[in-house]
Amino acid sequence: MTIALFVIFGLLIFTMFRKQRKVQAQMREKAEQMKEKLLPGTQVMTQFGLYGTVVSVDRDENKVVMELSPGNPATVHLQAVTETLDPAAADQPVVPDDASSLTAPDAGATRSETPEETLKRLNDEKDNGK
Repeated sequence: MTIALFVIFGLLIFTMFRKQRKVQAQMREKAEQMKEKLLPGTQVMTQFGLYGTVVSVDRDENKVVMELSPGNPATVHLQAVTETLDPAAADQPVVPDDASSLTAPDAGATRSETPEETLKRLNDEKDNGK
């Protein structure tokens, strides 16, 4: 009876350690694949939800310089970059911040504004509100 309990206990411990090793191996493999993809120009996401484009990678100091928006770089730790984004996923439709497009005649059409067009539109709205 006692021997059977030790055998069952030993099997449980063995399966726990085996599963843990498999998970660690998968994580290492995923990290290696991501390191290979981490090149300048790649769009990435960090652990804390920042999206940006890789400008440079310094593997010796574990630093990645990302451009969050044009002219706005940020330096993060290499391990903070958790995901590389597919270029196809970046072409999804843009959701507007306001409901004005819902009442427009072309409400079904999706059109993304360039940053320059957005800035001009917001400045025009500001000037008309005075």
